[in-house]
Amino acid sequence: QMNRPAQAAAAAHTFFVANPGHQEMRQNLEYYQAMAGVREDDFTDLEAKPHLTEFRLGVRFYTDEQPAAAILHLEKALEEYFVADTECRALCEGPYDYEGYNYLEYNADLFQAITDHYMQVLSCKQGCVTELASQPGREKPLEDFLPSHFNYLQFAYYNNGNYEKAIECAKTYLLFFPNDEVMNQNLAYYTAVLGENLAGPIQPREEIQAYRQRSLMEKELLFFSYDVFSIPFVDPDTWTPEEVIPKRLREKQKVERETAARISEEIGNLMKEIETLVEEKAKESADMSKFIREGGPLVYEGASVTMNSKTLNGSQRVVVDGVLSAEECRELQRLTNAAASAGDGYRGKTSPHTPSETFYGVTVLKALKLGQEGKVPLQSAYLYYNVTEKVRHMMESYFRLEVPLHFSYSHLVCRTAID
Repeated sequence: QMNRPAQAAAAAHTFFVANPGHQEMRQNLEYYQAMAGVREDDFTDLEAKPHLTEFRLGVRFYTDEQPAAAILHLEKALEEYFVADTECRALCEGPYDYEGYNYLEYNADLFQAITDHYMQVLSCKQGCVTELASQPGREKPLEDFLPSHFNYLQFAYYNNGNYEKAIECAKTYLLFFPNDEVMNQNLAYYTAVLGENLAGPIQPREEIQAYRQRSLMEKELLFFSYDVFSIPFVDPDTWTPEEVIPKRLREKQKVERETAARISEEIGNLMKEIETLVEEKAKESADMSKFIREGGPLVYEGASVTMNSKTLNGSQRVVVDGVLSAEECRELQRLTNAAASAGDGYRGKTSPHTPSETFYGVTVLKALKLGQEGKVPLQSAYLYYNVTEKVRHMMESYFRLEVPLHFSYSHLVCRTAID
């Protein structure tokens, strides 16, 4: 509207990179591409992260078998990574961040307050690993992002004939994954070619050794607080040695992973049963209303009906209060904040019902998968699953169903008003 098509093209491209499924923005880009005076290089990502840009260029040259160019960009990517890491960690230093209105109920002595605050800062700093590996428009961050630089570099240096640097990068990679069979074979080969007397003194990069040591110290504190004070911590790295995690916590997490795997399998089997049931019921014309008689007991203590079908102006509807405790509600809210995605269940539309609100949601299966991947605490995902089962039993009893109730869809949603 201000007759600045180049800036409009850049803004549209930036939005589309983060939202590749947005059809309206795709049409806008096609419109700008056809406009006179708009050049190809006007379509730039205004929010591009320098370390990711350099990394992608390095990988591209690596794939095209241009090792010299790949080395140049991958080394630059590492420089930019640590600049971004320093900035990200600095932003974690700040006042204690209360979730929602929790500050109204927060009651802690000095030592507990210091512990809560410090653990939050450390957890935020560990989260920089995920932040720096996240790409616009991608649901998951790049796995093992920092170590992968040295995987590419060791082979690029080898192809460029620089065995000293190849050995340095291989040893640096092995700091994170000491039992990697392929990398150990590569290191043995480079050492044999260069000679043990020259290869032996070569050490992993000092800045990476310092980075790893600092990260492990932070993880030890965070896992200790998780074990002793029950302050949740989700480790963003896959390379963390098992001995860093307290034995009791390791056993607990193993049980949680097994439980989550079992629940995921049960949900998968249940979905298949539901599909079969829906197909069967579609062939029948029986009126299900004869199976439903509203007003049965709610089964669970503390639960009460606040609105029934008549109040809600419809059939087979009910609003029940007292189903969850206040702490369970807060845990589900934390799960929503961590796992919900915009427009989930509505084909990515962030305001599917009204333009005056944004809509975030997460399904049971997605929450459990994120729990298995270590993205959210498994206990939160498990609570979500248990709540849906609780509701199912409650509805079977309240509506006095003579047949089992099967859910076709469960959704934990967060709807926020737009100012």
